[in-house]
Amino acid sequence: MVKRLAVCILAVLAAATMAACLVDEDVKVPLDTYVPEQLDDGWELSTLEAEGFDPAAVDAVYRKFFSQDHYPTAHAMLVVRNGYLVAEAYCRDPADRHNFHHIQSATKSITSILTGIAVDKGLIESVNQSVYEFIPQFFDEDERKRSITIRHVLTMQTGLNFDNDIHTAKLYHHSGSTLRYVLSRPLDFEPGSSFYYHDGNPQLMSGVIWAVTGGSLEDFAISHLFDPLGIRHYRWETPDDGMTFGAFGLWLCPRDMAKIGKMMLQTGLWDGKRIISEEWIAESTHMHVTGEGYGFYWWVASFGGDYSAEGHGEQIIYVAPEENAVVVLTADSYSSDAALSPGYRRLIHEVLAAIRD
Repeated sequence: MVKRLAVCILAVLAAATMAACLVDEDVKVPLDTYVPEQLDDGWELSTLEAEGFDPAAVDAVYRKFFSQDHYPTAHAMLVVRNGYLVAEAYCRDPADRHNFHHIQSATKSITSILTGIAVDKGLIESVNQSVYEFIPQFFDEDERKRSITIRHVLTMQTGLNFDNDIHTAKLYHHSGSTLRYVLSRPLDFEPGSSFYYHDGNPQLMSGVIWAVTGGSLEDFAISHLFDPLGIRHYRWETPDDGMTFGAFGLWLCPRDMAKIGKMMLQTGLWDGKRIISEEWIAESTHMHVTGEGYGFYWWVASFGGDYSAEGHGEQIIYVAPEENAVVVLTADSYSSDAALSPGYRRLIHEVLAAIRD
């Protein structure tokens, strides 16, 4: 697999350079259309008006999205309602419809889905089982770590000392066992006692899936998620030990990101086939960490039931069950959110506010 995460090391410097350059040159193409194109990829199309949107309001959002003066890192925005793709546009290059895109930490939400499928199939009996039951050979002599459960891993409450600014790059380039590397980190606090978001925890989940299936997280995804949803064009980066990265490294086309959102919105169904249980979707998108807005690798809104997969640089799959809608956004994967402050969530809320029925 091509290793691109190393580019993140230059993200801060690159963002500063980008912010300076973007004001001097056009980076977006002119807005032509946001009417979806019919392709042989499983999507049914409809119109904004037919699915209850105010077309003029959505038009205003897309014109802002394409403006050279707003959202300088933007790439794509797609809107799904009532199961139909109703709007899509690619403000850098129309060919981005067919190009896969690094979704960064939105990968974690895919890992959550795959964990749920493993639970549904009885490969994992309960999220309250200890990780030690599955991969004891990777633990060190600190017996306190043996109390880390799958629930702790999914809610970022393992207590392991893992600083993304330091240890993610080391994990990415690690030549030995990535599981042993994560579990070699010391405990900062007792498992289950505090929330601390980092990329080490999903790697442990990748290891559990490997232990119960005999294959990689990617292998499991192909059989039980990608193939059923017709996702063929993707890349998922893997370290030297063969343990697919559970926190990052998944590259998807924007329309396939939208398929993930649609499947979640449809309570786990796709073309009438059950992909994942409704119970797991409800559990994984429930706010398990109050004050943080976090479920099982999904960010959960404090009201309305909305939830989202989110990755660095504003890679977003936003699911709004009450509106029966999904909004997908992609932007430069390695730009600094803090440096550019694009406020992409305002676009999502403006799109949803355009629903008039």
